[in-house]
Amino acid sequence: MGRMSKTDTVAETGKAETKVETPAGKVVRLDNLDLWNRLKRTDPKATKPFTRAGGFRGTQIDPTWRFQMMTEVFGPVGKGWGYEQMDWTIAERMIFICARVWYIDPTSGETCWTGPQWGGTEMVRRRNGIEAPDDECFKMSMTDAVGKCLLQIGLAADVYMGQFDDSKYREESEAFFAAKANPDLQPEAIAAFEAEVKTRLNACLDLDDLEEVWRAGVGTRLREIGAVDKAAQHRITGLFAQKKTEIIKREESREAAE
Repeated sequence: MGRMSKTDTVAETGKAETKVETPAGKVVRLDNLDLWNRLKRTDPKATKPFTRAGGFRGTQIDPTWRFQMMTEVFGPVGKGWGYEQMDWTIAERMIFICARVWYIDPTSGETCWTGPQWGGTEMVRRRNGIEAPDDECFKMSMTDAVGKCLLQIGLAADVYMGQFDDSKYREESEAFFAAKANPDLQPEAIAAFEAEVKTRLNACLDLDDLEEVWRAGVGTRLREIGAVDKAAQHRITGLFAQKKTEIIKREESREAAE
Protein backbone atom coordinates (compact mmCIF):
# COMPACT_ATOMS: atom_id res chain seq x y z
CA MET A 1 0.00 0.00 0.00
CA GLY A 2 1.32 3.42 -0.94
CA ARG A 3 2.00 6.12 1.64
CA MET A 4 -1.07 8.14 2.61
CA SER A 5 -1.07 11.71 1.37
CA LYS A 6 -1.70 14.65 3.68
CA THR A 7 -5.35 14.75 2.64
CA ASP A 8 -7.10 11.52 1.71
CA THR A 9 -10.87 11.12 1.55
CA VAL A 10 -12.18 7.94 3.16
CA ALA A 11 -15.65 6.41 3.05
CA GLU A 12 -15.41 3.24 5.11
CA THR A 13 -17.08 4.92 8.11
CA GLY A 14 -20.27 5.56 6.17
CA LYS A 15 -19.88 9.34 6.18
CA ALA A 16 -17.71 11.89 4.39
CA GLU A 17 -14.40 12.09 6.23
CA THR A 18 -10.87 13.17 5.42
CA LYS A 19 -7.57 11.94 6.84
CA VAL A 20 -5.29 14.90 7.53
CA GLU A 21 -1.68 14.98 8.67
CA THR A 22 -1.07 17.81 11.15
CA PRO A 23 2.16 19.86 11.17
CA ALA A 24 3.30 17.69 14.09
CA GLY A 25 2.91 14.59 11.93
CA LYS A 26 -0.22 13.30 13.64
CA VAL A 27 -2.91 11.84 11.38
CA VAL A 28 -6.50 12.75 12.32
CA ARG A 29 -9.88 12.05 10.75
CA LEU A 30 -12.00 15.09 9.96
CA ASP A 31 -15.71 15.25 9.28
CA ASN A 32 -15.90 17.11 5.98
CA LEU A 33 -19.06 18.92 7.12
CA ASP A 34 -17.75 19.89 10.57
CA LEU A 35 -17.03 23.56 9.75
CA TRP A 36 -20.11 23.81 7.56
CA ASN A 37 -22.36 22.60 10.38
CA ARG A 38 -20.70 24.92 12.90
CA LEU A 39 -21.19 27.96 10.67
CA LYS A 40 -24.41 27.32 8.76
CA ARG A 41 -26.99 28.52 11.34
CA THR A 42 -27.72 32.27 11.22
CA ASP A 43 -28.86 34.37 14.16
CA PRO A 44 -32.25 35.86 13.18
CA LYS A 45 -31.28 39.05 15.05
CA ALA A 46 -28.46 39.53 12.52
CA THR A 47 -30.83 39.48 9.53
CA LYS A 48 -33.42 41.70 7.95
CA PRO A 49 -35.52 41.32 4.79
CA PHE A 50 -34.93 43.48 1.73
CA THR A 51 -36.60 44.13 -1.60
CA ARG A 52 -34.77 45.17 -4.77
CA ALA A 53 -35.99 46.71 -7.98
CA GLY A 54 -38.05 44.24 -9.93
CA GLY A 55 -39.61 42.75 -6.81
CA PHE A 56 -36.72 40.50 -5.79
CA ARG A 57 -36.88 39.71 -2.07
CA GLY A 58 -34.21 38.27 0.14
CA THR A 59 -32.57 38.25 3.55
CA GLN A 60 -29.71 40.64 4.35
CA ILE A 61 -27.07 39.41 6.82
CA ASP A 62 -25.24 41.80 9.14
CA PRO A 63 -21.54 41.84 8.02
CA THR A 64 -20.39 42.45 11.60
CA TRP A 65 -22.14 39.26 12.72
CA ARG A 66 -20.23 37.33 10.05
CA PHE A 67 -16.97 38.67 11.47
CA GLN A 68 -18.08 37.72 14.97
CA MET A 69 -18.85 34.14 13.91
CA MET A 70 -15.52 33.75 12.11
CA THR A 71 -13.69 35.13 15.17
CA GLU A 72 -15.58 32.72 17.43
CA VAL A 73 -14.57 29.69 15.36
CA PHE A 74 -11.10 30.64 14.10
CA GLY A 75 -9.83 33.50 16.28
CA PRO A 76 -9.16 37.21 15.67
CA VAL A 77 -9.02 38.48 12.10
CA GLY A 78 -5.44 38.55 10.86
CA LYS A 79 -4.48 35.74 13.24
CA GLY A 80 -6.96 32.89 12.82
CA TRP A 81 -8.51 34.06 9.57
CA GLY A 82 -8.46 36.96 7.15
CA TYR A 83 -9.03 38.05 3.57
CA GLU A 84 -7.17 39.71 0.73
CA GLN A 85 -8.09 41.69 -2.36
CA MET A 86 -7.00 39.96 -5.55
CA ASP A 87 -8.32 42.30 -8.24
CA TRP A 88 -10.70 45.17 -8.85
CA THR A 89 -12.32 46.91 -11.81
CA ILE A 90 -14.91 49.54 -12.69
CA ALA A 91 -17.67 48.89 -15.22
CA GLU A 92 -21.14 50.30 -15.87
CA ARG A 93 -20.81 52.79 -13.01
CA MET A 94 -20.09 49.98 -10.58
CA ILE A 95 -16.99 49.00 -8.61
CA PHE A 96 -16.15 45.31 -8.56
CA ILE A 97 -13.66 43.74 -6.14
CA CYS A 98 -12.34 40.19 -6.22
CA ALA A 99 -11.28 38.74 -2.86
CA ARG A 100 -10.57 35.44 -1.15
CA VAL A 101 -10.58 34.36 2.49
CA TRP A 102 -7.96 32.35 4.40
CA TYR A 103 -8.42 30.57 7.73
CA ILE A 104 -6.46 28.29 10.06
CA ASP A 105 -8.18 24.92 10.32
CA PRO A 106 -8.95 24.44 14.05
CA THR A 107 -8.13 20.72 13.95
CA SER A 108 -5.19 20.36 11.59
CA GLY A 109 -3.63 23.83 12.00
CA GLU A 110 -3.38 24.05 8.21
CA THR A 111 -3.85 27.39 6.43
CA CYS A 112 -6.74 27.05 3.99
CA TRP A 113 -8.18 29.33 1.32
CA THR A 114 -11.63 29.75 -0.17
CA GLY A 115 -12.07 30.24 -3.88
CA PRO A 116 -12.07 33.87 -5.12
CA GLN A 117 -15.37 35.75 -5.37
CA TRP A 118 -16.41 39.06 -6.86
CA GLY A 119 -18.49 41.68 -5.06
CA GLY A 120 -20.05 44.70 -6.73
CA THR A 121 -21.66 47.99 -5.70
CA GLU A 122 -22.95 51.01 -7.58
CA MET A 123 -20.60 53.98 -7.40
CA VAL A 124 -23.42 56.51 -7.45
CA ARG A 125 -26.46 56.60 -5.20
CA ARG A 126 -29.70 58.49 -5.81
CA ARG A 127 -31.50 60.25 -2.99
CA ASN A 128 -34.48 62.54 -3.47
CA GLY A 129 -33.89 62.42 -7.19
CA ILE A 130 -30.30 63.64 -6.87
CA GLU A 131 -27.27 61.53 -7.75
CA ALA A 132 -24.13 61.69 -5.61
CA PRO A 133 -20.93 59.61 -5.35
CA ASP A 134 -21.16 56.81 -2.80
CA ASP A 135 -18.03 56.91 -0.62
CA GLU A 136 -18.97 53.48 0.81
CA CYS A 137 -18.94 51.66 -2.52
CA PHE A 138 -15.43 50.18 -2.19
CA LYS A 139 -16.12 48.95 1.34
CA MET A 140 -19.49 47.46 0.38
CA SER A 141 -17.98 45.70 -2.63
CA MET A 142 -15.35 44.09 -0.41
CA THR A 143 -18.02 43.12 2.12
CA ASP A 144 -20.05 41.54 -0.67
CA ALA A 145 -17.06 39.56 -1.97
CA VAL A 146 -15.97 38.37 1.49
CA GLY A 147 -19.53 37.29 2.34
CA LYS A 148 -19.65 35.14 -0.80
CA CYS A 149 -16.29 33.58 0.12
CA LEU A 150 -17.47 32.76 3.64
CA LEU A 151 -20.54 31.03 2.23
CA GLN A 152 -18.17 28.53 0.61
CA ILE A 153 -17.25 27.17 4.05
CA GLY A 154 -20.85 27.29 5.26
CA LEU A 155 -21.31 30.65 7.01
CA ALA A 156 -25.03 31.57 6.98
CA ALA A 157 -25.72 28.74 4.54
CA ASP A 158 -29.22 28.26 5.94
CA VAL A 159 -30.25 31.64 4.50
CA TYR A 160 -29.03 30.77 1.02
CA MET A 161 -30.58 27.29 1.18
CA GLY A 162 -34.00 28.81 1.85
CA GLN A 163 -34.40 27.46 5.38
CA PHE A 164 -35.13 30.96 6.69
CA ASP A 165 -38.36 30.89 4.72
CA ASP A 166 -39.63 28.38 7.31
CA SER A 167 -40.97 30.19 10.40
CA LYS A 168 -40.43 27.09 12.55
CA TYR A 169 -36.76 27.00 11.56
CA ARG A 170 -36.35 30.67 12.48
CA GLU A 171 -37.92 29.99 15.88
CA GLU A 172 -35.46 27.13 16.41
CA SER A 173 -32.59 29.45 15.47
CA GLU A 174 -33.81 32.10 17.90
CA ALA A 175 -33.87 29.47 20.68
CA PHE A 176 -30.42 28.22 19.65
CA PHE A 177 -28.74 31.64 19.85
CA ALA A 178 -30.60 32.54 23.05
CA ALA A 179 -29.23 29.36 24.64
CA LYS A 180 -25.79 30.04 23.20
CA ALA A 181 -25.72 33.43 24.94
CA ASN A 182 -26.54 31.83 28.29
CA PRO A 183 -23.41 31.88 30.56
CA ASP A 184 -24.35 28.42 31.87
CA LEU A 185 -24.10 27.04 28.34
CA GLN A 186 -20.66 28.33 27.44
CA PRO A 187 -18.01 25.63 26.73
CA GLU A 188 -16.30 26.14 30.10
CA ALA A 189 -19.59 25.86 32.00
CA ILE A 190 -20.60 22.73 30.10
CA ALA A 191 -17.20 21.12 30.80
CA ALA A 192 -17.54 21.94 34.51
CA PHE A 193 -21.05 20.45 34.57
CA GLU A 194 -19.82 17.28 32.84
CA ALA A 195 -17.04 16.91 35.42
CA GLU A 196 -19.57 17.42 38.23
CA VAL A 197 -21.84 14.72 36.79
CA LYS A 198 -18.93 12.27 36.60
CA THR A 199 -18.12 12.89 40.25
CA ARG A 200 -21.71 12.39 41.34
CA LEU A 201 -22.10 9.24 39.27
CA ASN A 202 -18.96 7.74 40.79
CA ALA A 203 -20.65 8.02 44.18
CA CYS A 204 -23.81 6.19 43.06
CA LEU A 205 -24.18 2.77 44.67
CA ASP A 206 -27.52 1.67 43.23
CA LEU A 207 -30.24 2.61 40.75
CA ASP A 208 -32.02 4.74 43.35
CA ASP A 209 -28.89 6.89 43.69
CA LEU A 210 -28.68 7.14 39.92
CA GLU A 211 -32.31 8.23 39.67
CA GLU A 212 -31.76 10.85 42.36
CA VAL A 213 -28.87 12.37 40.43
CA TRP A 214 -30.93 12.52 37.27
CA ARG A 215 -33.86 14.17 39.00
CA ALA A 216 -31.63 16.80 40.59
CA GLY A 217 -31.90 19.03 37.52
CA VAL A 218 -29.62 17.01 35.23
CA GLY A 219 -32.36 16.17 32.74
CA THR A 220 -33.39 19.81 32.37
CA ARG A 221 -29.81 20.98 32.04
CA LEU A 222 -29.10 18.35 29.37
CA ARG A 223 -32.00 19.58 27.26
CA GLU A 224 -30.56 23.09 27.43
CA ILE A 225 -27.07 21.86 26.58
CA GLY A 226 -28.46 19.92 23.62
CA ALA A 227 -29.56 23.17 22.02
CA VAL A 228 -25.94 24.33 21.65
CA ASP A 229 -23.74 21.23 22.00
CA LYS A 230 -25.23 17.89 20.94
CA ALA A 231 -21.91 16.11 21.42
CA ALA A 232 -21.70 17.14 25.08
CA GLN A 233 -25.33 16.15 25.60
CA HIS A 234 -24.66 12.70 24.17
CA ARG A 235 -21.48 12.26 26.25
CA ILE A 236 -23.22 13.09 29.51
CA THR A 237 -26.23 10.94 28.66
CA GLY A 238 -23.79 8.14 27.85
CA LEU A 239 -22.27 8.46 31.33
CA PHE A 240 -25.65 7.67 32.86
CA ALA A 241 -26.16 4.70 30.55
CA GLN A 242 -22.70 3.37 31.35
CA LYS A 243 -23.22 3.74 35.11
CA LYS A 244 -26.62 2.06 34.91
CA THR A 245 -25.08 -0.90 33.10
CA GLU A 246 -22.33 -1.16 35.72
CA ILE A 247 -24.84 -1.12 38.60
CA ILE A 248 -27.09 -3.74 36.98
CA LYS A 249 -24.15 -6.05 36.26
CA ARG A 250 -22.89 -5.67 39.83
CA GLU A 251 -26.32 -6.47 41.27
CA GLU A 252 -26.72 -9.47 38.97
CA SER A 253 -23.31 -10.79 40.02
CA ARG A 254 -24.24 -10.33 43.70
CA GLU A 255 -27.52 -12.20 43.23
CA ALA A 256 -25.79 -15.01 41.35
CA ALA A 257 -23.22 -15.34 44.18
CA GLU A 258 -26.02 -15.65 46.75
